Amino acid sequence: MTSRERVRMALSHQQPDRVPVDLWGSASRIHTEKYKEIAGEKGLDIREEDRLRPGKTTEYVDYRISDLVGSDFRHINIREPENFAVYYDEDGNEYDEWGIGRKLYQGFKAITVNPLADMEMDTLKKHRWPDTADAGRIRGLGAITKDWYENTDYAITATSAISGVVFENCQYLCGTENFLMALYEDEDYVDALVDKMTELNIEMHLNYLKDIGDYCEWVEFTEDFASQSGLLISPELFRRFFKKGHIELFKAIKRQHPNIKIWFHSCGSVRQLIPELIDCGIDILNGLQPLARNMDSFELKKEFGDQVVFHGGIDIQHAVPGTLEEVEAEARTRIAAFAPGGGYIFAPSNHIVGDVPNENFFKLYESARQYGRYPIGGR
Repeated sequence: MTSRERVRMALSHQQPDRVPVDLWGSASRIHTEKYKEIAGEKGLDIREEDRLRPGKTTEYVDYRISDLVGSDFRHINIREPENFAVYYDEDGNEYDEWGIGRKLYQGFKAITVNPLADMEMDTLKKHRWPDTADAGRIRGLGAITKDWYENTDYAITATSAISGVVFENCQYLCGTENFLMALYEDEDYVDALVDKMTELNIEMHLNYLKDIGDYCEWVEFTEDFASQSGLLISPELFRRFFKKGHIELFKAIKRQHPNIKIWFHSCGSVRQLIPELIDCGIDILNGLQPLARNMDSFELKKEFGDQVVFHGGIDIQHAVPGTLEEVEAEARTRIAAFAPGGGYIFAPSNHIVGDVPNENFFKLYESARQYGRYPIGGR
């Protein structure tokens, strides 16, 4: 069975020969320094051609490592715009095309400037937004995707075009406290900003996908609506401010590419929101953070397994940085929970970071191959 066939069976809630495995997706990358460490251990040179995401905390996408762990995927990454370059102010803040300023702290870029922090409608109306049609974003992607589709057996996906989609990006623009307070105190402002962000997301994704979408199994969205202990906003606030826009976004994509599926990531205890996300039109749910509150893998499979495909779910907080025995047990547990009957793709619940020993990283995928053969029993 080819990788593409294997993934398509999983997406159809059927049992393939084994559970498909993923690496280098929107929530399964390797942090830059950890990637260099792994590559060095395996004698792989660090190639500039693999640095597809310059300036991010996960800069590299190296399919030589995919092949080492038996990944079934290749992922398209949107490119940088040609008509914008990051710039700096006198305080050393680095500004992106959204006007958001950041500084590097302990290896991570932290937001230091929120361009809409005054929460004034006039500032919102005058704000300079990214050029969603910038040709540089998609230059060459169609040829790469077509080549992969015609000359390999990998399943192909489109990674996130706008990290944070609407909810997170509104916080980046306004500041988290400002935006969350506005949900209660200034509904008109929130409606205007959410409408604008939805419009930009639709434009960006239709442009991004126009040459690649017909070759892709799914397109990825990353938007955190939850913390370790619960939702960041109530289901009622999600329905009031965000549901309509997400439905419009996903429908617009499926009108342009009827066969593409919607993959959605949220960290944390998102269980209460899963019915709303399904109603919005998601097909694949990623994150599934097992140590978060009310995110028991077996319960999620029982409650939602006939409505969505599960992707990820591997505990990177405790198990993957732990002992080799804990890594093996974790892989075995998540496969037992999510894989029976199909509808599961094996991946970490988020990126591999510096506290994960190299041998644990490889043990994780080795265990997926060992325990992911069908038929699989439950708990």
